[in-house]
Amino acid sequence: MSDSEHRYQIVFVNKKVKGDWEALSQKFPERIEECRQFLENNPEDRRKAIGILKKLHPPFEGILQYDITKDNYRVWYRIDRKQRMVIIKYAGAHPD
Repeated sequence: MSDSEHRYQIVFVNKKVKGDWEALSQKFPERIEECRQFLENNPEDRRKAIGILKKLHPPFEGILQYDITKDNYRVWYRIDRKQRMVIIKYAGAHPD
């Protein structure tokens, strides 16, 4: 199996979330690139997370969080292991 076959494809739950990801990419280009590489290669490996990776609790059960910054910005995602996809559900500031 080649490296590309081991990678996960990143998809967005909708156009708004994709736009929010792109806005974060403009604001924090290095951090979003680190996050993208992590999600494509090791979306569940907490030891290799550059940001903080944690599992969320109900009502967000099954969603993982990758912190872009220590204080406020994060990405929420689900993993489809069968399809080898990471589905970005949220990208932005901490929702109140």
